[in-house]
Amino acid sequence: MEDCNASVPEEVVLEVMPLSSNFPDYKCIFTPSKSFPSREAAISWLQMIGGENKFVLVTKRSDAGGIKRRRMVKIACERSGTYRGLAQRVGKGKAAKILKKSRNDEKARSHTGTKKCGCPFQINVKENADSLWYVTVICGRHNHDTAGRLDKGEEEVEDAGDD
Repeated sequence: MEDCNASVPEEVVLEVMPLSSNFPDYKCIFTPSKSFPSREAAISWLQMIGGENKFVLVTKRSDAGGIKRRRMVKIACERSGTYRGLAQRVGKGKAAKILKKSRNDEKARSHTGTKKCGCPFQINVKENADSLWYVTVICGRHNHDTAGRLDKGEEEVEDAGDD
C-alpha cells in the first residue's frame, strides 16, 4: 500500500490530522470495473459514489490535453488542501498591486472557519487512446469523518444516483 502523505509538503503535514485505522481506505469503492464513454459520465459516477458514502468530491485540477498529452481530471475531497488567505489590492487602476497574505499568518486565519484539513484522498480520471475514460485511485483514504449533512446541491447529486 502506498503512503498517501508522500506528496504532501512537510509544513502541511504538521497541520493535518494523521491517517489512522479509524479512517478506512475507500479505494475499492471508487475502483470501477468499467470504462466511461465521457468525462462527464465518469465524474457523475464518482460524485454519486461519494454522495452514497457521505463525501463531497470536487475537481481539483483539469487538463484539456494537447500535443502528446492526454485529457485528464484530478478529483479530490472538498477538504483537501489548506486554507488560503485572500489577496489584498493596494492602489488603484493599472498601477494596483496585489499583495497576498501569508498562508501561515495567524492574523489572516484567526476569524475564518474552514473545511480544509489536508485530506489526501485523490482520484485521476484520464482519457486513453481508445477515447474512453478510466478512473485511477491515487489515495483512497480520508483523514476526517464523513460529512454530517450535505448541502442542497450535494443532496441532489446523491438523490440523482438513487434512480
